[in-house]
Amino acid sequence: MKKLLILALTALALVGCAKKEKTGLREVLIERFKDDQDLKDYKLDPGVVADCVVDEIAGSLPGFAGDPRRAQFFEAYARFLNVKSSADAENSIAEFEQLFGSKQQARQAATSITDHVMTCMGKSIEGASSDGHRSPLDAP
Repeated sequence: MKKLLILALTALALVGCAKKEKTGLREVLIERFKDDQDLKDYKLDPGVVADCVVDEIAGSLPGFAGDPRRAQFFEAYARFLNVKSSADAENSIAEFEQLFGSKQQARQAATSITDHVMTCMGKSIEGASSDGHRSPLDAP
């Protein structure tokens, strides 16, 4: 009975950690999406698209939910999204080079965000279209 209780509490703690580690990245994404013209044109919820992007990134990460390194990965992705210049981008890539294994892998991670965003926007547009709402692409 005690073992079962300990397992249940551990599982709950890991779920809580997993949600917490993603929160910072989700907030950064929502902030960026608030003014995104494509999301406005297609009437997509920034929160839904941000959740999808976070889930896509989480699925590509090593380890398991609650693994301390995963929080560092989410921090890196949030930093990649907040770069203001090419020099800032290079600094953030250099900062997280060791985490990703090499400068090239860190650069790939930074550029993969665009792929995740496009994938999630496509999924959201398809979802909106299947709901019976017309998308701008359906216009005559």
